[in-house]
Amino acid sequence: MFGIPNKAVETRYWKALPLGKFSLVSLLVLLATVTISTIGSAQVSRNSQRPVADLQFRSIRLGGYVDLELFHDSNRFEFKNHRLVPMIDATVSESVHFACEIEIEYGGPQVASGDGEIKVEYAHVDIDMGDWKFRSGAILVPLGATNLYHDSPMRDLTNRPLVARTIVPSTLTSAGVGGLWGADDGSWSLQVYALNGFNGEDGTGGYNFDSSSGVRSAAPSLKFNGDRSPSLCGRMTYSPVLGTEFGFSTWNGPWDQAGDLDLTITVFDLTTDLSLVVEALGPVELQIEVGEVDIEIDESAEVGGVPERLVASSVQISRRFFPAAIEKLFGDESSCGLTLRLEQEDLSADVKNRSTIGFNIRPTEETVLKFDFERERIENQQDPDGTFIFSVATYF
Repeated sequence: MFGIPNKAVETRYWKALPLGKFSLVSLLVLLATVTISTIGSAQVSRNSQRPVADLQFRSIRLGGYVDLELFHDSNRFEFKNHRLVPMIDATVSESVHFACEIEIEYGGPQVASGDGEIKVEYAHVDIDMGDWKFRSGAILVPLGATNLYHDSPMRDLTNRPLVARTIVPSTLTSAGVGGLWGADDGSWSLQVYALNGFNGEDGTGGYNFDSSSGVRSAAPSLKFNGDRSPSLCGRMTYSPVLGTEFGFSTWNGPWDQAGDLDLTITVFDLTTDLSLVVEALGPVELQIEVGEVDIEIDESAEVGGVPERLVASSVQISRRFFPAAIEKLFGDESSCGLTLRLEQEDLSADVKNRSTIGFNIRPTEETVLKFDFERERIENQQDPDGTFIFSVATYF
C-alpha cells in the first residue's frame, strides 16, 4: 500500500511536483490512477449492464431485406440499388423489447453521385405494462397500412402507391411516445402517440408543401419540434375474420413554426381475401387505401402556394397461383402472382391517374421477382410512355 512515511517526506514530495504545470484536476487523476493500480481492480464494473455482459441470456435477432430495381422507358434504362435495410430485434427482458430498422438508400450519402442516404426508419423500446405496451423512440408512424407494411419483399408491385408518397410520405418516422393495445385473438388493435410534428415552413420564408410532392418535404424531425404542442397520431384496426382487416388512421398537429396552423391527415385502408366471399375465386387479395390531408392556411401560406387539401386513393387486386413448372423449379413454397393497381391523386392541381399491372414469381415467401408495367396520365398534359419495371427483393 502506498503511503507517506513522515511529514518531512510529505513536504519534499509536494515541493518536488511542478505545481505550476498541474491543475487540481490533474492531481486528482494522478491520485486515482495510483490508488486503482495499487488496489489491483476497480470497485465498479462499467460493462455489467451492456449486452455483451449477459449475451447468453439475451435474445438478439439480426435480419433485413435488400432490393434492386430496373426502370426502362423512352428516356431511361437504369438500375437502382434502392434499399439495403438491416433490422435488429432484441428481447432485453421479459417485459422490455427493442426493435429497429436502418435504411441505406442508393449506397448511402458517401457515393459519388451524392444522392444516397442512411436513415433510421424506426428504433423503439416497448415496455410491457400488463394490458398494454408503452413505446418510445423513433416511431414508425401508424398512418395507413403501406407505411407500416412497406418492405419490398412483402409487396407485389415495385413502386409504392401514390397515397404512400404524397399523403403519407413513406417511410414516415417521428420521435415520441405512446401506447399499444389489442385483443389476444387479433380482432382489434389500437396505437396512440404524441410525436414531433410536420415542418411546413422551410426557414427562409418558403413552404415545404406543394402541389407536386404533397407533404413529402415536410416530414417530422427526430431531433426538434420547436415551441409547439406535440402532434397526436392514432390507428385503430378491426379484423372480423382471419384475412380481413379494416384500418382507420389519423394525425393532427401544428405544421408552422409558431404552432398556430394545424395539419390533419386521415387514412382508411382495407385488406381482405375475396375467397372468403366467393371461394371459387381462389386466393385473391383486395387492398384499398384512401388518404386525405387538410392543411389550415393563413394569408401568407395562401400566397406561398400551400394547398389546402390533398387526396389520393389506391385499389389493388392480386391473384396468387401455383404453376407446376415453378414448383418444380423452386419447390413447394414457390408461387406466382398477377396484380392490377389503379390510383388517383389530386394535390389541388392537375389530377394524376396511374395504372400498374404486374406479374411476380416467388421462389419462397421471402423472395420475389417482379415484372411491372406502369402508366401515368395527368390532366392537361401529354400522356408519357409507359414504364417497364423489373425488381428483385428478398429478406435475409
